[in-house]
Amino acid sequence: MKNEIIEKLISVGLTEEEIKKKIEEKKKEVGGLLTEEGILSIIANEYGIKLENETEELKVKDIVEGLKDVNITVKVLAVYPVKELDEGKRVANILIGDETGRMRLTLWNEQCDYLSEIRKGDIIDIVGAVSRRGIKETELSLGYKGKIVVNPEGKKITVERKEPSRKSIAELKKGDRYTEIRGTIVKLYRLRIYEGCPECFRRVEFKDGKKYCSFCNKFVESIYIPICEIGVDDSTGYIKCILFGKTAEELLEKEGEELYLSLKEASKKTYSIKKAEEEFIFENFYYLLGKEILLTGKVEDNEFLGLEFRAYGMKEFDELEEAYRILEVME
Repeated sequence: MKNEIIEKLISVGLTEEEIKKKIEEKKKEVGGLLTEEGILSIIANEYGIKLENETEELKVKDIVEGLKDVNITVKVLAVYPVKELDEGKRVANILIGDETGRMRLTLWNEQCDYLSEIRKGDIIDIVGAVSRRGIKETELSLGYKGKIVVNPEGKKITVERKEPSRKSIAELKKGDRYTEIRGTIVKLYRLRIYEGCPECFRRVEFKDGKKYCSFCNKFVESIYIPICEIGVDDSTGYIKCILFGKTAEELLEKEGEELYLSLKEASKKTYSIKKAEEEFIFENFYYLLGKEILLTGKVEDNEFLGLEFRAYGMKEFDELEEAYRILEVME
């Protein structure tokens, strides 16, 4: 799909050099959290290019960030309470899924009224949604003109509860989702921290002297979101792992704001922010080297560095639990 989008951008007059420049600009804008395919989808939308899968009814596994006019039929797995925000705004989340995966749907303001009709187990048609990067994986938001049809006639979906698929690092391939790896931390790359929106987790900007989220289109009380980069080895291979937000805080056993203040102080001692980020994680968390962990996440392809594991869940290694797991496999 990536090459197809590039070809369409070239067909509207952009050169390959201009496309690369726009990709880098967009990476800086979103804090480096989107995949290149997702960034290209957003750029294509900005140029009015209609991607083939934007008008078709998709499956959960097909959805990448940056799509518009998404139509999908899913089953409701959980309905969460409405949250009241500043200025009378409201937000609510629904966990949805189909036979290919699961994801979150976010409703805003008057869209939250749909919750009076929706129950766990319902089948719903989502029409006119948009996709974006969430704290864990890609999420859906109902578009301005979007709608939800509850229990459409003749549609059934079966969603099986499943555990993450355990793989060795050597078995990982691009596109693996809801995958678990077990390995040992053998390298600490760096710790980055940025100020983000507490709702969509995108980088905030200053506007009229206050923190503003351009995606949510409102002023927010920003939070500090850590991104921890480590190297993990399991004897079959090695992979760079990126832990985001709460998962990074869990590994480092410190909250984002505390990490930010410590890193800010450390950065005064060096000429380079990147160097400070690299030195800080090693000097303060060197004891993590040799630690065995279980990570749950997805595999993405970094154009320059190869495969990376984006972790959105972490567990401490439990010898007894692993022993039971081995016995189950042997039976």
